[in-house]
Amino acid sequence: MKPGDALGPEAVLALQFLDRRQGEWYCTNCWAAAVGTEARVLDLLAARMTTLDAMTAGYQAWVGGPCNVCDATPPEAERRKGLRSVRSLGRTP
Repeated sequence: MKPGDALGPEAVLALQFLDRRQGEWYCTNCWAAAVGTEARVLDLLAARMTTLDAMTAGYQAWVGGPCNVCDATPPEAERRKGLRSVRSLGRTP
């Protein structure tokens, strides 16, 4: 997925999920499980969400950040944690 590529239907559903839970962090593995897609698809989207353009549009990603799901159960965190954590900032473009 390159910066200029259009978002596929999986990415659109994933962003809608975040928008319904504004401000909450999800690692890419827990985010993928919640929306029913593969983590590798959302890993690419999360990489795009680290840009200034994404923050302006209301999204943020952070490498090794918190997760509302797997960090709530510490023994699970080390096995399930995705590379990046993402969230909706609650803004619209």
